[in-house]
Amino acid sequence: MIVSLIAAMHPRIFSFLSSSLLFLALAVATRADLDEQTYGRVIASSPAVGDIVFIRIGGPIFTCVATTTQSWTSHVGIIVDYQQGDWIVAESGIPFVRKTPLRRFLDRSDGQRFSIRRLRSAPSDEEKRAMLKFADSQMGRLYSLGFDLESPKTFCSKFVHDVVYQSTHQQIGEVETFDHLLHRNPDAPLWFWRTWFFGAIPWQRTTITPASEMNSPGLMVVAQNHA
Repeated sequence: MIVSLIAAMHPRIFSFLSSSLLFLALAVATRADLDEQTYGRVIASSPAVGDIVFIRIGGPIFTCVATTTQSWTSHVGIIVDYQQGDWIVAESGIPFVRKTPLRRFLDRSDGQRFSIRRLRSAPSDEEKRAMLKFADSQMGRLYSLGFDLESPKTFCSKFVHDVVYQSTHQQIGEVETFDHLLHRNPDAPLWFWRTWFFGAIPWQRTTITPASEMNSPGLMVVAQNHA
């Protein structure tokens, strides 16, 4: 009966709920709390507003994201503030944009893997304030399960790209179609993406990935642990 009611809904609502259920079915909550020594190295590196933080979220879906992009990372956020003794990471997560203390953000990373990277052209104080202001304006914005760059919704790498561009006019990451993304990697799990998009991969849809942002020449490493 519940399935029948959902199916009778507007197609977009049905698609969103179906994707959400698929995510919940695939996601496996993992937690690998950062040890004190490793976090001590993070603090010693002197994080700053504007630093971009890459981590790896566990579970089948995010493993497929990493495999598709030929990278270990599958999630990204950006430091926008410092409050109550910790740096604050703004991130687009399921189901919406939110803020997370840096320690807790890193604690979520599978295998304690992370990379904190900084814009080579360091943002000014005014640009750092603009980052926080823009991030605040996005709080509560819904997650795009279709990873669509043109959607009014957002997702982790789109959100970080927008925070950086809107505040500094610097571009990070590569905007590419699903066609380019999936065909440049012969090991991309096409079966997963066909399932995720209900049998019809949107080949010409543009997107942006955490991996392409992490590999941006405009970024330099501040601290990392992904051996």
